[in-house]
Amino acid sequence: MNRREFRGTLACAAFNSALLAPLVMLAMVLAGCGGGGYGGMSPKPIPAAKASVSVGTISSFSSAGFSLNGMQFHASAAIVTVNGKNASLGDLHVGDMVEVKGHHDDGSDEDIADEVDFRPNVQGPVSAIDAASQSLIVLGQTVTVSANTSFSDEISPASLLGVQVGDILEVSGMVAADGSIQATRVEREPAGSAFEVSGVVSATDAIARTLKVNALVIDFAGATLNGFASGGPQDGQPVAATGAMLEQNGALQATQLQLLAGQDMREDQDDQAEVEGLITRFASASDFDVAGKPVSTSSSTEFDGGTAADLALNLQVEVEGTVDSNGVMQAAKVRIGHPADVRLTAQVMAIDAGAGALTVLGTMVSVDASTRFEDHSSADIQTFGLADIQVGDWLEIRGVAAGTNHTSIGAMRIDREQPQSAVHLMGPVVSAAQPNLTILATAVTTNSQTQFSGLDPTSFFGTAVGKTVSVQGSWDGTTLTAATVQLGDDHDDDGED
Repeated sequence: MNRREFRGTLACAAFNSALLAPLVMLAMVLAGCGGGGYGGMSPKPIPAAKASVSVGTISSFSSAGFSLNGMQFHASAAIVTVNGKNASLGDLHVGDMVEVKGHHDDGSDEDIADEVDFRPNVQGPVSAIDAASQSLIVLGQTVTVSANTSFSDEISPASLLGVQVGDILEVSGMVAADGSIQATRVEREPAGSAFEVSGVVSATDAIARTLKVNALVIDFAGATLNGFASGGPQDGQPVAATGAMLEQNGALQATQLQLLAGQDMREDQDDQAEVEGLITRFASASDFDVAGKPVSTSSSTEFDGGTAADLALNLQVEVEGTVDSNGVMQAAKVRIGHPADVRLTAQVMAIDAGAGALTVLGTMVSVDASTRFEDHSSADIQTFGLADIQVGDWLEIRGVAAGTNHTSIGAMRIDREQPQSAVHLMGPVVSAAQPNLTILATAVTTNSQTQFSGLDPTSFFGTAVGKTVSVQGSWDGTTLTAATVQLGDDHDDDGED
């Protein structure tokens, strides 16, 4: 059975009824046995604390812990490790992919984090940047960034424009089937920081003492090996390599090479499990891997955000279920993720904390337990959340179009920013009649000063409805006057203003 499950019993004290008055006897039975029966002879077990394992992205922090996969974990007593070393919650960030071992406390109805482990996918120098594909190469690992990527405050603007070749970056994210990393967080690290990479071994050469993790060659001839059998590393094993320098041929000269626990969940048998990630193996809708962990669905599995027919390789999902004796997650629920298709930067007009909603640019924005919150303002609150937002705050919001006719936003991310010089809105056009259009529920007007990128105004207004459009301009409380208009996402530089 699982490692954290426990059982306790309350034993009723034996007594001689001949020496006690009936009322005293009854009181002892009720007090000592919890009212579990007048006979008082059968022990009453304490309900088991069900163990759990969760893998996902930290979306926010609170005074008591953090949110992960829509669950709020109480973590005041959690054992935290970063790269296998003792750490604290203060060493973690929104956007970090972590693994949490915990349990549910029925008494307090809280999810408790017992262990929290974070290991970045890669940390090292940037060797190439491709703005067109929104990707970069770090220690031979291909990293893609998106609206789901958080950037540390040291990277400005908060995009690839804030990154240069030679920068040392720490990347956390979701691994795709080809080994590439879809970054959920990117941190800039100081010069002299150690180089680290985690991944699956290939091209092992036991004589030359080299192996590869994706495109990176690792020279482990002088490395301390941890966890390996006498034969050393083998192809297909998950490893973490650490070093301080690259050799002339570009190989990482490893000082440590560690065998990781990998994807085997058999030790979590009977545990409740939640795993967020990409589908890395897909045999069928009932047999696939998420973040390398095997999942099985059945006719009773509930699907949210799509159907079983939508499942495919590299699709982002979140799976809830129970781990069986073979280490396979028996899925009770599968949530299918969707990329952000809406983005805006503007000031808050109104807040309805009870309903979990904001109004920005005349459009309603709803939040839920999975919404990621980060504070980049001068207040820099680590536990930033909806309760900290005030009317007039500048927010950058990313999410999906929702509501009737796509006139509201389901927020995936809310970042509080420093005051900006202009508002920005990207989303689907609901209506258009020159010189006006509506994006989501926001009224937009154009004039003779408005610059249309790559097309003339007449052509734009003739084809705009239903398309995604990016607008920058000024907001007067009722209407956004556009300075620039462009079809599609203009990859506006976060924080550039």
